[in-house]
Amino acid sequence: MKTAAKLSFPQLQNEYLENILRQSVSQHAIVQVFFTVEPSPLFSQLIIHTEKNTAILNKWVEKVRNQYHINVCWVYSSKLHRQYALGSPFIAFYCRPAAVIYQNETLEEAIFKTKEWKKYKKKFNTYQNNFYHDHELQKWQIKNLMADGASNSVFTSYARLIEYDLECLEELYTGNTFNTLNLNERIRNLTTCIPEIQKYFVQNSRNRYFLTDLFTKAKEAASEGDAIYRDEMYQSVEITEQNLLRLATERYDDLKKQIKKEAAKKQELPHQIENKPKDSILDTAIESILNSAEVEQIYIFRQITYGEKTTYYLLLIADTVGNEKLKTVTQSLKSKWGDQYDFVLLSHSRYWIQKNLYLYQHFFAGIMQDQNLIWSSEPYHPDLHWEVPYEPFHADLHFYYKAAKNVAFQFFAIDGNPKQNYQGLDYLFTLFFLSFCRTYIFVKTYYLPNYLSSQSLWQLCSYADPDIRKYNYLIEQFWTDIFLYTDKHMTLHHRLSKLSKEQVSQMNIIVEKLIFELHHLVIEGKLIYSDKDEEEE
Repeated sequence: MKTAAKLSFPQLQNEYLENILRQSVSQHAIVQVFFTVEPSPLFSQLIIHTEKNTAILNKWVEKVRNQYHINVCWVYSSKLHRQYALGSPFIAFYCRPAAVIYQNETLEEAIFKTKEWKKYKKKFNTYQNNFYHDHELQKWQIKNLMADGASNSVFTSYARLIEYDLECLEELYTGNTFNTLNLNERIRNLTTCIPEIQKYFVQNSRNRYFLTDLFTKAKEAASEGDAIYRDEMYQSVEITEQNLLRLATERYDDLKKQIKKEAAKKQELPHQIENKPKDSILDTAIESILNSAEVEQIYIFRQITYGEKTTYYLLLIADTVGNEKLKTVTQSLKSKWGDQYDFVLLSHSRYWIQKNLYLYQHFFAGIMQDQNLIWSSEPYHPDLHWEVPYEPFHADLHFYYKAAKNVAFQFFAIDGNPKQNYQGLDYLFTLFFLSFCRTYIFVKTYYLPNYLSSQSLWQLCSYADPDIRKYNYLIEQFWTDIFLYTDKHMTLHHRLSKLSKEQVSQMNIIVEKLIFELHHLVIEGKLIYSDKDEEEE
């Protein structure tokens, strides 16, 4: 046997890890060391086979995993042989003779050797079939719970099934299971070696996920004798679970091919969106946006050419891009091209959209589609957990419409003052314009926008229904830039109003036309009852 000082591990190509292994060999009864280099995103595997199950401190393991992308697995002899006898494909592939980089000949009886595929095949099939059998049994139980309307039990059972899937993936990718960790931690750990898992769990913070919180709420409700009714989330949970099952199936198939010494097929997932039409204006806009904000994805949901101007409508998926940032970015984009091109930017975090799907799913589902995705920071952003079935509805439309109507009547009341005291009228006009746009957009698209700039809101009205452009002449005839004017008066100031009768008259016409438009849309369209109808009832 070589002395520890003379041991060399050139296969590692890592001096730090070589030194640790030399020290480990001198301190512990190590039988074998296996090492397999894997392509990214998979972790390379370093398996240390010890004679006995002894407590070993591995403070360096995390460093090796994070810095060198190497998974270190300690396994004692009896467990190694037992796992292989059960048919574990992880052991069968990563502990094969060709992967040995150290072997202690003095512990010859404990040395592990794999068998030929023909002798191992039956064990592998049994191992895999046992997983599917237990999986299907749990699925059958969940279907029965759904039929009984036991919502709490459905979600807690799904939590156990997803945990079962994750445990399988842990064994297939790392050789260990992490039952002491909670579900959030297990998901997060696996994303380092299976980045695709990120696509199936929407995060509400860096440490938690939307679905795991849903499972927790169901468990807490059950313990308190309460019930949660989120049947519309069943399909989304099912989709997530099915994707985890698919990942396990693919890993089984891949290990099976590698065990049979067939070349594993490497699939490169592009970070850039391919097969999109080239648009130099759009490319420059994306570059400018990325230089100004940290964005996960960008979707284009409309491109409109009206007259000599082309307007791009973009949705940014980002955590920290508020209205002020959007305004700054929009102004920067406009400064590059003047009046020939324009941009309407919306921005929401992925978790905000997920949390508000019950209100706005109709709008976002139409936008967040592959054909609309023009930029992504990586290929593994999670798909949303869409609610199924889902019917769009105008929640609280009565309040939005009534607020817009009331401010219009307040405007008319001040305008009709015989003393022509127009104090505050400019702010009322701005408030009406803002209220009209948001309500109009909501009626047409089932989406209530944030407090964007006046121009962006008006452009969203045009997106919602191009027919609204029939009032563009009023916008163009306004004595000043109406959008700059209304943006200016979104903030209250203590000062005298300097409006003339002619200016107020222009405001009056706009308010009159638009409130009539909204009345026709909402009241005559029978979306809500009018106050008069309610009184008659």
